[in-house]
Amino acid sequence: MSLVPVLLAVLAVLVPAVPADAAERSVADVCSTDFLAGARASTSVELQHGDRTYTKVTTELRVDVPADWPLAQDLLLSERSRRYIQATRCLIRSPGNVQRWSEWRTGRPEVTTHGDRVKIVDRAHTWVDHYRQHIDIGTWRVRAGADRWTVTLAVPRPLAGARWERITVDPGPQGAVTAAPRPGLGEGDSALVWQPQETEKQKPEKDKSGRKKQPGESQQDAKSSETRPAPRVTVSLEPSWQRSWAAQGDRLIAATLDRIGGLLWVSAIAVVLLAAARRYRRRSGTPTEDQRRSRRNLVAWAFVSIALFTLTRLDDLITRRLQRSGSGLSWDEQILLGHGLAFAVVAVLLGFARPNGRIWTGVAVLALPPSAFVVVLSTTAVFHSDDSPPAALAMALASSSLLALTLLGLVAAAWRLATDGGLLPPSRRYSGNRRVLQIRWAAPAIGAASVAVILCAVLAKERNWQRATWLRDHSSAVYAADHRWEILWEIVYSAANVQDWLIGYAWMITAVAVLAALRSWRAPSSVSPFDDTADRLLLLVFFPLAVGMDVGYALENALAASVAVPLHMLALLGAATLLAQRAVLAQPFERSGRLLATATVPADRRALLRKARAYREIHAELRRLDQGLFGDVPPKRKDLERELNELHDWPASTVGGTSTGPDRLPAKVSVVDAALALGPRDDWWANGSRGARFAVVPGLPASVLTTWLAGVRGETWQYTVSDLFGLPDLVLTFLYWMVTWAAAGFVLGALWRRLPGRRGAAKALPIALAFALPVGLRALGNRFTQESNANLALYVVAMLFVLTITGIALDLDTFRSERRYWQSRLGLLLSVYQMRYYSLQMAYLIAQVVAMITIWQFFAEPDVMPPDERTGAR
Repeated sequence: MSLVPVLLAVLAVLVPAVPADAAERSVADVCSTDFLAGARASTSVELQHGDRTYTKVTTELRVDVPADWPLAQDLLLSERSRRYIQATRCLIRSPGNVQRWSEWRTGRPEVTTHGDRVKIVDRAHTWVDHYRQHIDIGTWRVRAGADRWTVTLAVPRPLAGARWERITVDPGPQGAVTAAPRPGLGEGDSALVWQPQETEKQKPEKDKSGRKKQPGESQQDAKSSETRPAPRVTVSLEPSWQRSWAAQGDRLIAATLDRIGGLLWVSAIAVVLLAAARRYRRRSGTPTEDQRRSRRNLVAWAFVSIALFTLTRLDDLITRRLQRSGSGLSWDEQILLGHGLAFAVVAVLLGFARPNGRIWTGVAVLALPPSAFVVVLSTTAVFHSDDSPPAALAMALASSSLLALTLLGLVAAAWRLATDGGLLPPSRRYSGNRRVLQIRWAAPAIGAASVAVILCAVLAKERNWQRATWLRDHSSAVYAADHRWEILWEIVYSAANVQDWLIGYAWMITAVAVLAALRSWRAPSSVSPFDDTADRLLLLVFFPLAVGMDVGYALENALAASVAVPLHMLALLGAATLLAQRAVLAQPFERSGRLLATATVPADRRALLRKARAYREIHAELRRLDQGLFGDVPPKRKDLERELNELHDWPASTVGGTSTGPDRLPAKVSVVDAALALGPRDDWWANGSRGARFAVVPGLPASVLTTWLAGVRGETWQYTVSDLFGLPDLVLTFLYWMVTWAAAGFVLGALWRRLPGRRGAAKALPIALAFALPVGLRALGNRFTQESNANLALYVVAMLFVLTITGIALDLDTFRSERRYWQSRLGLLLSVYQMRYYSLQMAYLIAQVVAMITIWQFFAEPDVMPPDERTGAR
């Protein structure tokens, strides 16, 4: 059973409620603001719009305080020190604006001493990702409207009397529309600079009667002039429509369009699945039991996938709609809505999976806590915004059980598809029977996964709380109460948030459904899956499902996501058909004119392998003959050439019921080429399976690299550990890329016999190109939306690398029966490819070029996405 929200609830119960001080002192007393009149301060803010989805805001505050300030030396203490927190809060915060969820920082403020002065430098950043909300960062407040944004200086109250030397606002390339008061200087292309003290010095000093003051007159008035408060700087700008649209992503209309785009993507996949199932039904002949089950599952899962997406995205739209109408849900109603939809998701998954009796027993046990909680909550006043320990523990137990049920439902559904399609080997204990999902193995695995997810969520939630409240007084009763309330708030949405995250990876189960149908319904005699309409549809939809990238995802909105499905399908169709006539098996025999693709039966493949070995041995003799490496009686070149010519002869065979006489291979196709064109196995499904297995090996380092780029490198690590599901999602990201490489290897192997090229490295190019074309279109779209293209080229290079290694491995596996005669696989590979030292040198140089390109792309900056500022969920 999952314990995620349980741990959160325990943490909420155990957070101590420390008594507050009897009376709070004023800001002036606590911060000794009289001494801060001699402080010098400067602040700046910059809005970075380009090469990112959300506008990034960075700010810096520099405060130089006199050493006689009573709290100056407290700045040198540990950041956990209460005195350090108090001193820092006096310099960079105003009372009542201490807790900030939107503000991020890479480290604690820098503190240095210079003689009788103590200097503190505070840097922070955030993103403009909320519509019509005030985003506080440092000494600035940003508000994003539909057409215009405003940036306002909010000086911390304790520093109201400090000497502000420099104030800088850089609104970005668009420049400022208005600025008040008028800036004194400009800097760079668009930055505005205010120097209040310089402006004050330029003005002639006058007394109250209007006459100019004489030197040395009224030092107190001079001191007052030096401590003139900073101006209330306000700058407005009109951002580009791209940044404006991204910032409005939390609006109801934007959220609705995003859900519609995701629904269209799922529906497009479902439509193709239903079309393929309909064509399978029209096939002649009586289907087998495996075929019936896989086709039935294909149809059912098409509707299940749509239902899962709708249920997991519905609660958010309902909440936003009610909030907009002014009749938001109460606390209890939000709990009931989230748990009710979570129950519906579990019911849909288990209804499709139809597990055995023992699994249903486990389901009944896990369903008891949330069912009881929902019934009691809907009939009595149990919670009603109360943070009592019993209510918190009951709600946490219900949410934990729903998480475990969701995981069990996903596993059971995938198991059903795999067993019905024959993707899993039969049972060892009961020969001839299908494997059954055992509760004794499922329970520990699901329990371990649930505990891992919960621990990561608890740590991330606590990390976010500490980040947002690092300047609050941790000893106050208000702090303890807010801490408990924040954890409880997270428990309320834990069931819905976890399901949204998990169901986002349900496409893997859809890929299993496609593979199960392909395996059950494939025609053993077909050259490739493109020979049958239904098989072709499933393989084409498998490409965007398991291999392609989200090319329709722009500005954090999936409105155009459905474009990815036909785009990838067309890319693969073009790669497999435009140059199909140049494939080796598309060449005709010299005498009969029939295609080599008709010689794909196992007996023909074995005959080609024997001829290919003899071909390579004769060529090796010719090379030794040219080098004079034979003894006194060398073979005659004429005899060797005659043997090579005879290897092109092809025996009589029967095609379409008609017997054909002896034939010959095409002059430009050697027996080695023909053997390699057939692949290592006797049919396209087996070739695809071998390709998927071989792609796993080069896919491991490629997955490590891409996962590191996505969630570890640079700033991304900070947001990975702050996301509630960041660390578990890092594991699933690695699994995502492993599935991508394996699926690409399967596509390469399945289409092996119709791809152009004589060697595996050449056959990998069309599949890599089919992957690269949509990525290139996405890069063009990113240029239009002014988003980052970081790592896109690296993904293409990684795909080409994995497919090239997989193609070479498939070539090597074609002649695996000769492995025993060679000291190493490299020797066999050189023999198969007839490679010499010059070829190895060229391959080495090409590898160096690829490595340099990869390293160059390796250091491109990623487009970091901010987690939700409260929950940490992306």
